[in-house]
Amino acid sequence: MKALATQVALACALFVSVTNAANANSTVTGSPLAGDLLYALPPEQAVRRTLESLPPLRLGTMEQELATAEQARLNAGTHEWTVRAGASQRRVEGERRYTEQELGLERGIRWFGKADQDRKIGEKGVTLAQAQRADAWHEACRTLMQDWYDALRALATVQRLAEQHALVQQLQAAAELRVKSGDSPALEVMQTETELARSEVLLAQARHDAAQALALLSTTYRQLPQPQLDRLPEPQGDQYDMPTRVARITDDNHELELAEVEAQFQALKARRAASERMPDPVLGIRSTRERDGQERTLGVSLSIPLGGAARTAEGDAAAVRARMAEERVSQVKTRVQLDAQRAVAAQRHTYQAWTSLRQVAQQSGRQAQLMERAWQAGEANLSDALLSRRQALDTTLAAQTAQIAALAAAARVQLDAHALWTID
Repeated sequence: MKALATQVALACALFVSVTNAANANSTVTGSPLAGDLLYALPPEQAVRRTLESLPPLRLGTMEQELATAEQARLNAGTHEWTVRAGASQRRVEGERRYTEQELGLERGIRWFGKADQDRKIGEKGVTLAQAQRADAWHEACRTLMQDWYDALRALATVQRLAEQHALVQQLQAAAELRVKSGDSPALEVMQTETELARSEVLLAQARHDAAQALALLSTTYRQLPQPQLDRLPEPQGDQYDMPTRVARITDDNHELELAEVEAQFQALKARRAASERMPDPVLGIRSTRERDGQERTLGVSLSIPLGGAARTAEGDAAAVRARMAEERVSQVKTRVQLDAQRAVAAQRHTYQAWTSLRQVAQQSGRQAQLMERAWQAGEANLSDALLSRRQALDTTLAAQTAQIAALAAAARVQLDAHALWTID
């Protein structure tokens, strides 16, 4: 029993260590992350239901179905069986009339590997449609994420301005009491009224902006819950170096994959167009019945079109399109590399900005409290207290905005690295 207990303890320790290692490496290996807990995003299931209902994603599904149908068409080929039938009468001078019939069956044949080329084009077309849908999914995720964090910023602004408005109301009430008791001049009441009117205007504008942001979310993403600020997590610093993170984004990138598949698709089509310079033959079987059946014939026929300038021009155009697609791959590689570097740099910059602003906001808040106490004790004037409170609001709002920006930058890196909201 003692040995069994020891083995169980070792197994539990091993399980815990493996679990911790998996959680620690989840941002590198690409396993799904809890975006709602780590980055204040909506639950993943709600996000997936919302994305699947968006028109661009529904259109992407239809494009996949279209690509599958196109693949079946290419596998079958464009040539079809043609049946020819005819009847005629033969008149011979001094003889009777003879009824004659003719029946033929013919079909074009893809040769020189054209059928295999069409099969490869169909398969690559399905792959291209899948890559297009994956890229559309990723872009929709980016847009949803941006709209979500915009709403969070608007709500944070309303929250802080509402707190400031309440504090100014308290200062106004205190100023009125001091004026009534003769401890302060009436100018202080006018100062608080001016500051209160200013805060009311700012709060009304902030509420309008928040209502617009929430209306955008509720209209575009009907299945998402409303964003909340009560459980806003603290951003976490990136523990991986910049080259590692950038490589994680660029090595598995939907936009680059789409450009590469498009180039491969155009290369296959260019090869197919070049092979069309040798036209397909038409093979036929012909049977005739002449002189009321006294003569019967059975034969085969072979016809080959003579290729002209149109076929050559089409092949040249397809080759140019293939080269253009290859050039776009190079352009996309450069853009993806730059975007990845900017995203990783933005994550680190916003995290550092948040940590600095958080300390400044805490210090500014303590200074505002001390200044208000000094004013109440008659050791400072009201204008200094209001200015200190306004500065505290600005720094607090800047710190919370920086916190949301840091969360958004970190979530963007995880999204681009396919560790968050993956399509598959």
